[in-house]
Amino acid sequence: MSEPQPRGAERDLYRDTWVRYLGYANEVGEAFRSLVPAAVVWLSYGVSSSYVLADAVDKGRKAGEHFLPPPQL
Repeated sequence: MSEPQPRGAERDLYRDTWVRYLGYANEVGEAFRSLVPAAVVWLSYGVSSSYVLADAVDKGRKAGEHFLPPPQL
């Protein structure tokens, strides 16, 4: 489990909540590959890939806000 956050720290949706388990959806799909239709396995990869993409976009956006100066008007 992750370490407790200091007071006032921003909670990371993709690492500190149940949403993080969506990244493991492909593992579940693979585990049940012989029991479920192929579409379910492909769907599990779609869910997992969506999680990874959303997490990467979120982290990139936060990094961009943190390191780039505000626009000059």
